[in-house]
Amino acid sequence: MTNFKKKLALVSCAFALVLSMTACGKAAKNLEYDKNTVVSRAQAMVQAYQEVDASGKAEEVMNYDDAHVKIIDQNANGLVSGIAYKSGLESYENALESVGGELSLTENLSVKSDEEEITADVDFKGTNGKTGKMEIIMTSTYEITDIVFNVDKSFNEKMENAALNTVLGMGTTFCVLILIAIIIALLPYIVAPFTGTKKKAAPAEAPKPAPTPAPAAPAPVVEDLTDDQELVAVIAAAIAAYESEATGTPVSPDTFVVRSLRRR
Repeated sequence: MTNFKKKLALVSCAFALVLSMTACGKAAKNLEYDKNTVVSRAQAMVQAYQEVDASGKAEEVMNYDDAHVKIIDQNANGLVSGIAYKSGLESYENALESVGGELSLTENLSVKSDEEEITADVDFKGTNGKTGKMEIIMTSTYEITDIVFNVDKSFNEKMENAALNTVLGMGTTFCVLILIAIIIALLPYIVAPFTGTKKKAAPAEAPKPAPTPAPAAPAPVVEDLTDDQELVAVIAAAIAAYESEATGTPVSPDTFVVRSLRRR
């Protein structure tokens, strides 16, 4: 019986532990909000910005230091934080340049919330017909912590921005590549003083061969004509004897001319 009670107690503890873990894992509840309050806060901020812009003090407010921002915190009575007011005014002034100098809120409103903050998007329209959204972030007490005015861009403006981003990206890439190439080219000269390496001397040129002297002209051959004269005399005498015998008239060998003919 005692063992049964112990087992029952253990099962009860385990069951209680499971229930506690289930409760801990339960999702946090989103903040509840009143839509009319959100709209009134957005309209109040736009009206405040319009008054500052009309007074010509927008530039002065945008240059406020931390001390002036704290004063805004104190005077806002929980409507908006000083930092959100200042940054929202800058965004408002930038939006005015795109929408024609004045904007007004429309009735189109979308609100969503989570466990920490409330986010509202309110459509606005400018005097030149351009539209946009005013984004407001609030706490559970409806204190505004961030304000942004986003102007809708036309198709041409989007294409211009895309082309500009492409050119800037490609230009930056090429500049970096050129810089890397220059660094690589100069690297041997930068590292040389630290490594002690010296630039190799250029190899000496091989000596040019001396020009071959032209062959000397052969010395002229002086022919020995002594034997030829004797041969000529013998031939002339033989021819003269033959002619004398054939004609019956004595013929002198001096009447003949014997020439030497050589085939080339």
